[in-house]
Amino acid sequence: MERLHLLFEQLERLTGVADIAYHEIREGRLCPVLKTKTDHLGVEKWKSVHAQHPVYIQQDRLLREMLEQELPSPTVVQDVKNDPRSADEFFLFGIDSIMVVPVIQLEAVIGIVVVASIGKLHHFSEDEISQAEQLVKEYSDAFQF
Repeated sequence: MERLHLLFEQLERLTGVADIAYHEIREGRLCPVLKTKTDHLGVEKWKSVHAQHPVYIQQDRLLREMLEQELPSPTVVQDVKNDPRSADEFFLFGIDSIMVVPVIQLEAVIGIVVVASIGKLHHFSEDEISQAEQLVKEYSDAFQF
């Protein structure tokens, strides 16, 4: 878990966005593992909302499209309120902008790292996106529990 915390710190420094989380993908749905502690969205509320409103990959357009790519790459929604790929869960958590980075091991997506701007729009630049993808790859050992 310590390596995951280090990854989250680097992603926050890179993007300036503090709400960062890791979800494993199990049995076709997201399973929350770890999240940064922030004023916008606490860990307990995050887990509680996920328990009450499970996210199934096949029912989530953004995740489904990302995972159907031959080589899954980060997906970004710069303005959640005006993007048709936005899932109901984005609104439940108050997300304004989001970057979802797939965690790939042995050519399979085992989870996602989410960088979520809550309370204001954040424009994720191409540089932030490519560096975030590289950081997630560099920290691949952090996702083995």
